[in-house]
Amino acid sequence: MKKKIILSLFFLFLLFTVGAIMTMFYILRVTSRLDTLITLHQVEILRQDLVINVQTVQSHLYTIGTSFGKEMDIIVENVATLDNAIQKCSGCHHSPELTTKINAIKDLTEQYKEALSTFITTTAGKERVERLQLVGANIGNVILEKTQEMAFIANQKLNERTIAAIKDVTSSRIILIITLLLCFFIALTIAASLTRGITEPVSELLKATRKIKAGELGYTTSYRGKDEFKELLEAFNDMSITLNENNKRIMQHLNRLSGLYRITLSFHAITNVEDIYKEVSYGIAELIDIEQCGVILFDKGEELFAHRFPAFGLQPEQIAHIKIPQDNFIDIYRSSNRRPLILNDNTALFPLGELDKSLNVKNLMLIWIRQKGELLGAIRVANKKSGDFTEEDARILGILANNVSVAFENAKLYENLKKQMVELKETQEQLVQAAKLAAIGELASNIAHEINNPLTSILGYSELVKEETDITNIMRDIEVIEKESLRARDIVQQLLEFSRKRPLEIKEININDILSEVLALVSIPLKDSNINISKSYGDIPLIEGDPNQLKQVFLNIINNAIFAMQGGGTLTAKTRMGRDSVYIEICDTGKGIPKELLQRIFEPFFTTKQEKGTGLGLSISYKIIQSHKGRIDVESEEGRGSKFAVVLPVSVRQPF
Repeated sequence: MKKKIILSLFFLFLLFTVGAIMTMFYILRVTSRLDTLITLHQVEILRQDLVINVQTVQSHLYTIGTSFGKEMDIIVENVATLDNAIQKCSGCHHSPELTTKINAIKDLTEQYKEALSTFITTTAGKERVERLQLVGANIGNVILEKTQEMAFIANQKLNERTIAAIKDVTSSRIILIITLLLCFFIALTIAASLTRGITEPVSELLKATRKIKAGELGYTTSYRGKDEFKELLEAFNDMSITLNENNKRIMQHLNRLSGLYRITLSFHAITNVEDIYKEVSYGIAELIDIEQCGVILFDKGEELFAHRFPAFGLQPEQIAHIKIPQDNFIDIYRSSNRRPLILNDNTALFPLGELDKSLNVKNLMLIWIRQKGELLGAIRVANKKSGDFTEEDARILGILANNVSVAFENAKLYENLKKQMVELKETQEQLVQAAKLAAIGELASNIAHEINNPLTSILGYSELVKEETDITNIMRDIEVIEKESLRARDIVQQLLEFSRKRPLEIKEININDILSEVLALVSIPLKDSNINISKSYGDIPLIEGDPNQLKQVFLNIINNAIFAMQGGGTLTAKTRMGRDSVYIEICDTGKGIPKELLQRIFEPFFTTKQEKGTGLGLSISYKIIQSHKGRIDVESEEGRGSKFAVVLPVSVRQPF
C-alpha cells in the first residue's frame, strides 16, 4: 500500500508537471507572437511615418512657388525625415517579400532625393524646373504606391500573426482547463481507490475486533487485502487463532485448578483413609481423563508398597496383584531423581513389567507422595485418553500429591484425636464426678452431725425398748425410732442422688421444684448457723433439662454462697420469667469476689477456698448450663456479696 500511494502521488505530480510544462510552452509561444505583433505595429508606425513624410514632401513639392508653398528649408527637413524613416524601416526584420519592397523603396527614395535636390538647385529654364518637379512628383507617387503595397502586405501579415496569437491563447486556456479537469478527476479516482484500499481492510479489522471483543476468540476474516494490509490481516488471523488456543489452554488450566481445588477442599472433610483413596482416584480421572488411577502406599506389615482399594479403572483382584518390594520401589524413586516418572512410549521401562502389560498399560505416570522427606508411596495414573502425559499434568498432580500427604496426616491426627477425645471425655466425666463428690463431701461434712442426731435417738430409744415392758410404751418408742430412721434415710438418699453417675437425661422439669429440693438439702446443716434462707418463686413455665445436672449447678452455687457467709448472712433464692428465658437468681450477703478475680471464677481448678476447694465446681456448672443452651451471669462487689443468675431458655426440646 505504501508503494501504491507513492506511485499514485508520483503519477498525479507528473500529470500536473506535464500540464504545467505544456501551459508554459503555449504561454511562451503566445508571448513570442505578441512580441512579434508589437514589433509589427512598431514597423507599421514607421511605415506610416514614411508615407506621411512622402505625402508631406509631395504636397510641398506641388505647392512650391505658390502662396501656399513652404519654404525650401522645410522641404529639405522633410526629405531628411523621409530618409531617416526609410533607414529605420529597412533596419527591421521582414519577410523576403517585404525586404525586396523596402529595398526598392529605398532605391526610389534615393532617386527621389536626387530628383528633389536637382529640382531645388535648378534655376535655368521654367520648363526644365517643371520637368524636374514632375519627375520628383512621379518618383514620390511611385514611393507612395510601393509604400501602400508594403503596408497592405504588412497589415495582412499582422492580421495573420494576430489570429495565430489569439488561437494560441485559446489553445493555452483549453489545455490548462483540460489539464486541471483531468488532474482533478484522476486525483479523485486515486483518492477513492486509496480510500477504498485503506477503509475496506480497516473496516474488516474493526469487524473482526468486535467479534473478538464479543467473545468469539479464534474468529478469522476471509478478506485478504493487498500489500501491507494483506500481511496485517494474516497477522490478525494468526493472533486471533493464537488467542483462542491460549484461551483454551488457560480455561483448561483453570478447570484443572478448579478440579484440584475441589478435590483438595474435600480432603478437609475426609477422616477415613479409604475415602481419601476414592476421592484421589476418581478426582484425578475426571481432572486428566485417564483410564486407570489409584494410590500406592507402603505397608509396614508386609514391608512392600501395595496398591490400595478403591481405585479408578481397576478391579479388586487387579489391585490385589499390584505389590512392589520396598527396595525395588525405592530404586524406581531414586532412578527418577525424585521427580515425577513419566513414561509415554517406552513400555519396556514400565516399573511393574509384566504386570503393567497385563493391565494393558500404554503410558504411565507416577507422582511421588512424600511427608517430611520420607517416601510414603505414589499416585499411579495410566492410559491417558487424549495424548501423552505432560509436565503440566505432573505439576498439577504434584500439587495434589502434597495435599494427599497432608490428608493422610490429618486422617492420622483425626484418629489420634478421636482416641484423645474419648479419653478426655472419660476424664471430664471423672472430673465432673469428682467435683460432684467434692461438693457432696463438703455438704456431708456439714450435715454429719445432723445424721448423728437421729442415730443417737435411735440408739437411745432402742435401749429404752429393751427395758420397757409396757407394749404401749414399746410401740411409742418404736415409732420414734422409725421416724428418726426415715429422716436419716432421706438425707442419705438425697446425697446418693447427687453422687450417682448418670448420663444426660432431658425431660420437662419445674425449676421451682428443683431449687426447692436443693434448698431443703442444704437447710439441714444451716439450722444452727446465722444464715437465713429467703425464697421467692415466680410463675414460670416448664422447661427442658436434666434435673440431676441442674441440681448439681444450684448446689455448687449455694455451697459457695454459704462458704462466703461464714459469719452469717442471708441466702436469697428467687425465680422469674424473662422475655424468652427463665432466670434463677441466687444471692448472698457474704464477702464478695474481688474485681480482678471475677473473670477467672469459671476457669478449671481456680479456687479461693485454699485447700478446701477443688476449683472444678463453677467450671463444671458453667459447662452444664452451656449444654442447656443457657448462660450464667455474675454480679459481685467486694464486702457486699454476690449474685449468680442462671438463665435457661424456654423452648421446645433440643438435642443437647
